[in-house]
Amino acid sequence: MPRNKSGSINGGVIGKTNKTSFGKNTQTVKTSTGNVCTQPGTRFAQVLIVAGGGGAGNDTSGGGGAGGARNLEIPMAGNTATPITIGAGGTGRSSGDEGGDGSLSKIISEGITYQSTGGGGGGGNTLAPRGAPPDGRPGGSGGGGNRCFGPAGVGCGGAGNAGSFSPPEGNPGGNGSGSAPTIPLLAGGGGGGHAAAGGDGSGSGGGAGGAGTDFSPTYPGAPNSGVYAGGGGGASHNQPDGSGGTGGGGNASSGSTTGGAGTTNTGGGGGGASCGTGGAGGSGIVIVKELNKASGVWSMQSQFSAKQQG
Repeated sequence: MPRNKSGSINGGVIGKTNKTSFGKNTQTVKTSTGNVCTQPGTRFAQVLIVAGGGGAGNDTSGGGGAGGARNLEIPMAGNTATPITIGAGGTGRSSGDEGGDGSLSKIISEGITYQSTGGGGGGGNTLAPRGAPPDGRPGGSGGGGNRCFGPAGVGCGGAGNAGSFSPPEGNPGGNGSGSAPTIPLLAGGGGGGHAAAGGDGSGSGGGAGGAGTDFSPTYPGAPNSGVYAGGGGGASHNQPDGSGGTGGGGNASSGSTTGGAGTTNTGGGGGGASCGTGGAGGSGIVIVKELNKASGVWSMQSQFSAKQQG
């Protein structure tokens, strides 16, 4: 019988050849922009990319949306400096302005960019002369809408998954509530989180920030117990303020107190403020787990070579 050439060089095993990865499950946490230097035998990695959370607005504002979060398996070259960018959190604002958007986080591997979108800022006050848009801004997760005490109506929550990724990187923010002159009903919506949308504001208080996601089963020992991308709480005029979502979302504040900031390196959204400055969003994080992987039919030659490299 004629010899099968491809089978001969692979010990007689015939089939599609898959790359073998010997990354030793090495886990690297990046909390600032820089490079990850990979193991010599790495060919694949599991990566968590969390962008910066959105900041909150002022004047019974909505909470900031969480930074987008994406958990991906990607090809990655061994013995290589792989560049990573960590997104900053959005600015918390005063004087009725809408909150600032968070910045994207990304990793570039084998010439391909993988990124997540910064969280959307919380909606601003609509009264003249401020005139800031009442709606929460779109983002990885959307910012919460501001309360209504003017002609523009209640602010709607900003849309999530601005990067149009599948699965989604986040959720929408909650809507604001109230109508002039029903001051007790004035409340901002919570910022969206990776696991849940932000809560709507109501006569009972500000909307809660959407919950983040627990990634610790994939990344054991990660900071903040592996829980990331919670939305910021929405503020209320004279009812309880919204709490931040798990995963670093900031709590809203009453009176002239500044809203709670999103936790650093979680992508949490900032908490809204009644009369003080809105909370800033938390910066993002990237975690790289270099995989040990040899599924399917693999090249004996490539496996032997990778194993020799460590």
